[in-house]
Amino acid sequence: MAESPRGVNPADAAVVLKALLDTWDVAAERMIATVARRLAQGITSDGWAEVKARQVLAIRDELLAIMARTDTSTPRLAAAALEEARRLGASRIARGTNGILIGSRPEVVQQLAEQLAGRLAATMLPVVRAHEDTFRRAVTDTELLMQTGTITRRDAVAMSVDKLLADGQDRFADQAGRRWHLDSYVRMAGRTAAGQVAVQGQLDEMTARGLDVVVVSDSPRECHLCRPWEGKLLSISGVSVGSEVDGHRVVAPVAVAFAAGLQHPNCTHRLDRHTPGLTVVDEPDQDPKGYREQQQLRAMERRMRELKRRQAAAREFGDTHTGRKLRQQQRDLSGRIAAHTDRTGQIRKRDRERPAGAR
Repeated sequence: MAESPRGVNPADAAVVLKALLDTWDVAAERMIATVARRLAQGITSDGWAEVKARQVLAIRDELLAIMARTDTSTPRLAAAALEEARRLGASRIARGTNGILIGSRPEVVQQLAEQLAGRLAATMLPVVRAHEDTFRRAVTDTELLMQTGTITRRDAVAMSVDKLLADGQDRFADQAGRRWHLDSYVRMAGRTAAGQVAVQGQLDEMTARGLDVVVVSDSPRECHLCRPWEGKLLSISGVSVGSEVDGHRVVAPVAVAFAAGLQHPNCTHRLDRHTPGLTVVDEPDQDPKGYREQQQLRAMERRMRELKRRQAAAREFGDTHTGRKLRQQQRDLSGRIAAHTDRTGQIRKRDRERPAGAR
């Protein structure tokens, strides 16, 4: 396929989200740090459990304040990020002509920005409730461990909090019932919106210039949802469906391909402008093994972030068996990641392995 003009890779649109993601990542770190810090206060004092029980309302207020500060800045950050994503997509078409963008639809960007901000705002109460429950349960579980008479309160608190985090107590359920860490949910929602807006910006710019046919790019690590669409010609408006361009049939509207799963979250397929007589449609190079290896790496990256998140909480309690265990688990996992990338050629990106507070 010709190198130019290429469409926008929706995964590349994540670059516009830095300010928004940083804000929410820091909030996620502060939430669990607040719980751990409150539990660590007076950890060697008599009557610790009774004092903690009286602090539930205070910690709820702290957690609500963290989320409220984050929520206040979200509409502005979301609107700025998605407008940048739109321009990123539109510029892929404009740079091949005169560089001037003519396909702007600000009302669409604003609507999607409001939807993203609303989606994130809806996490506030479930996230606060999850962390408040973590605090309550940690107090109860610590006292149960203390009854054995074989463990210090410091180790008991660290162990209780770590078990709750490992079990996902700090996660919240979305409307579909799936459980999420706050930072993972924001990243998913943000990347989905940014990728959608970037691609829509490109398609709007093409439509404004009278261009209707795109070809789905090849991706070396495609998933089963996208594989059937690789190398296929699509119509932005649907008007060109059934026509032939350079011996290739336009098979479906773009909207139908999207509905079937093309350009799902984290998809790397582009919709390249098809130029008659110039664009060469190559046979797709399928690599399901590479896709599986990439997903294995992503799973290990998520596991590393989880271990570091749990270690950050354990650190609030000083030198504990739990903290030492988590550090060893990180060293072991780091070795497995290195071996996996050496064996498969996957690229290790250490920033994916670090929660926000460690960056």
